[in-house]
Amino acid sequence: MTSISVRGVDLWVEQVGHGPDVVFISGLADEANIWAGQVAELSDSFRVTTFDNRGVGRSSTPDGEYRIVDFAEDTVALMAELGITQAHIVGESMGGCIAQQLVLDHPSLVRSLIMHGTWCTTDRYFSETIRGWEMLARSAATPREFFVAVSVWFLAPRIYNEGTIDEWASEVGENPYAQSVDAFCRTSEALLYHDTRDRLKEITCPTLVTVGTRDICTPMRLARAIVDTIPGAQFYAIEGGGHMAFVEDPPTFNAVLKDFLSKIEAV
Repeated sequence: MTSISVRGVDLWVEQVGHGPDVVFISGLADEANIWAGQVAELSDSFRVTTFDNRGVGRSSTPDGEYRIVDFAEDTVALMAELGITQAHIVGESMGGCIAQQLVLDHPSLVRSLIMHGTWCTTDRYFSETIRGWEMLARSAATPREFFVAVSVWFLAPRIYNEGTIDEWASEVGENPYAQSVDAFCRTSEALLYHDTRDRLKEITCPTLVTVGTRDICTPMRLARAIVDTIPGAQFYAIEGGGHMAFVEDPPTFNAVLKDFLSKIEAV
């Protein structure tokens, strides 16, 4: 665990395991530890890199506007600092948008592409949704209150109905590295400008797109739009999963991920 300076930002990085490289890219407001279930599963066969994006967790928060290309170039620079010449890139939600930008601008760096709960263009409807999250962030009294309210978009109903949300909300409330409202809003603004739909056909690496069947944030139609555009892309729907199905149901997501990666490594 260390902090690495690239492009004027200090990124908090964790790297474990040995073998082919897998780089995980987190979504909006998510820290590197969101991938704990995947790191534990893969680190016996792969060298796994996770990191906090700019503006979240233990990474620094540069001034100015953010765009998806900024996050992608941060990732590219970080890979260079770590000596990663090619990796399996896994991105969730905003991390999937970042992954799209990365593979389109730097295809030689990507061995394969795995995206969960993501989209290729931000339409008017989704833009207003994002604006709504920003209003919630500004009006919530505490990070815990914001998390419980906004996570209705991100978590399957059972997480609330079974009470798991209370445990997770307590962890958020105790987080010493909680993202500031300003950083959240500046990061979410980057999502408004994401649009790779006309370039996705350029992607030639093996690609897997997954989504939860109960995802109301980025529903299956958005995942299908990506799969239908990227040549040879594979699709998997996690039954009953929400936007964060890889956290809600790690065994299912991990099994799909490991099967996909093992087939690529076997070639």
